[in-house]
Amino acid sequence: MSKEMEELRRKFHERFGESGDQVFLGTVTEVNEDEFTCTVKRDDQVDYFDVRLRGLVKAELQGFAFIPRLQSMVLVCRIGKSNELFVCQFTEIDKVVFTDNDLEVIIDTENIDIKKGEKITVHVDAERIEVTNDKVKALHEADALTVTADSTTVKTSTGGVTVTRGGSGLKKTLDDMLTAIQALTVTTPHGPSSTPVNSAKFASIQADLPNYLEG
Repeated sequence: MSKEMEELRRKFHERFGESGDQVFLGTVTEVNEDEFTCTVKRDDQVDYFDVRLRGLVKAELQGFAFIPRLQSMVLVCRIGKSNELFVCQFTEIDKVVFTDNDLEVIIDTENIDIKKGEKITVHVDAERIEVTNDKVKALHEADALTVTADSTTVKTSTGGVTVTRGGSGLKKTLDDMLTAIQALTVTTPHGPSSTPVNSAKFASIQADLPNYLEG
C-alpha cells in the first residue's frame, strides 16, 4: 500500500469512523465500461461486484467517468449504511470518459477520440490526427496532410502537392497539356506549321512540375 493511499484511507476513517466499514482498499479485477462499474477484490479473498465508477447508476448520466486499470489499487467507499459501493480514489487510470448531450470525449493512454453528434469525429494518436464530418475528412500522418471531399482529394507533403478528382489528377492534366502544346502545329496556306518556336520553354515548365506536384 502506498503512503498516499494509506493517508487517504486514514482520513476517510477519521471522517466516517471504523464502524460500518465505510472505506477499504481493494484491487480491480474486472471493469464493465458499458455500466460504468467494476469488480474489486478485497484482501485477496472477498469480491465486491458492481462497484460504481460514477456516483449514480444511470445510463444517460452525463459528465466524467474514470476507468481504472486492471489489477490497480482503489479506495472503495460505502454509500451510507447501504450495500452500494463506489470507487472514491484511483491509483492508475486506463481511460477517461466525458459525455455531455451529443458530445463524447474518450481519452486513454494511446488515443484521444471526440464525437459530436452523428457527423463530427476527431481521432488523435501518436501517428495521426483525423477530423471528419459527413462531407469532408482531413488526415495528418507522417509528413502528409490529406483533405478529402467526396471524390476530390488534396494532399500536401514534403514531396509536393497532389490534387485529384475521381480518376483525374492535376499533375497528369498539366503534363498532358504541356506535351500537346510542344507538339502543336497549325494549318497554313503553305501546309502545316512547325512546332512552337518556344517549345523549349514549355518543356522546361513541364520538367519543373515534379518539384511541387505529385501524383
